[in-house]
Amino acid sequence: MSRVSSDLQNVVLKLRMVPVDTVFNRFPRMVRDLAKSLDKKLELVITGADTEMDRTVIDEIGDPLVHLLRNSVDHGIEPVADRIAAGKPETGTVQLRAFHSGNNVFIEIEDDGNGINREKVLNSAISKGILTEDQAAVMTDEEAYQVLFAPGFSTAAVISDVSGRGVGLDVVKSKITALGGNVTVHSTLGKGTNFSVQLPLTLSIIAAMMIQIGSEKYAIPLSSIVETAIVKRTQIRSVHGNKMIAFRDSHIPLISLSQLFEVPDFNEDEEEETEVVVIRKGDRLAALSVQDFLGQSEIVLKNLGKYLPAIQGISGATILGDGQVALIIDPNVFIK
Repeated sequence: MSRVSSDLQNVVLKLRMVPVDTVFNRFPRMVRDLAKSLDKKLELVITGADTEMDRTVIDEIGDPLVHLLRNSVDHGIEPVADRIAAGKPETGTVQLRAFHSGNNVFIEIEDDGNGINREKVLNSAISKGILTEDQAAVMTDEEAYQVLFAPGFSTAAVISDVSGRGVGLDVVKSKITALGGNVTVHSTLGKGTNFSVQLPLTLSIIAAMMIQIGSEKYAIPLSSIVETAIVKRTQIRSVHGNKMIAFRDSHIPLISLSQLFEVPDFNEDEEEETEVVVIRKGDRLAALSVQDFLGQSEIVLKNLGKYLPAIQGISGATILGDGQVALIIDPNVFIK
């Protein structure tokens, strides 16, 4: 029965999978028209258009990709005269790639344009009140590029109907995060920029680690978990009032789920040893402390519906084999 039911599950999942070509095939003409209106020469190179994704992701991903492509063409690729002066070919190249990696699909938009000017981004953010000068001074390049996704941020001197259209990249980020994905930026000044969007393969069924805190059960998606461990109370440090633990030659924040979700029948302070789940978002790590691990399980995602407001840290729920409801934790919320 178990083999037959898993075969059936795989068949049903395959029926939901659609090639990203259905989204990609509308981009060449859009990019061509855009290049014409901006008087730029460029070529769009698409690879991996046969990569398959869940239909619900396909339906939602079109608009964020349009926004990122417009951004590359408008802000990334330089005018012909500037490219020739910089010793580059007069025709710019924008690459749109899709590929599988583990349980995720990556979509990358890469241009060989001017790259992101860190100082220009930070100065614009400071002038708009998004950052203070002190915060900007200690930022790494990756953190500076993430400022592009801050609400209300734009480097455009004039709002045009091309890339910004009065709407920032924060809309792109919130849409991708809502789909359970994230977006990272890599850029080299004068060489080009790469926007990498990571998305789950399917939204309906995910592999998760089941955990218990008191009488409550929760699920943490395996795609976000780096590893699990047991930490003694003596290994927990306090840095500026925040709990930290040593992990792989660095220190990462320790977040107590029992305190966060106010679990009434479990007191973490009475435990000699604490089980932790190390989670990742991009390059950043954090540890969630739990009471017990119940093991891995494949779970069906259920929406919390419109009756429950958007609860920070909870992305949905699942019904377990014994009829109990377990909430699914959204690890991305805990890593700032």
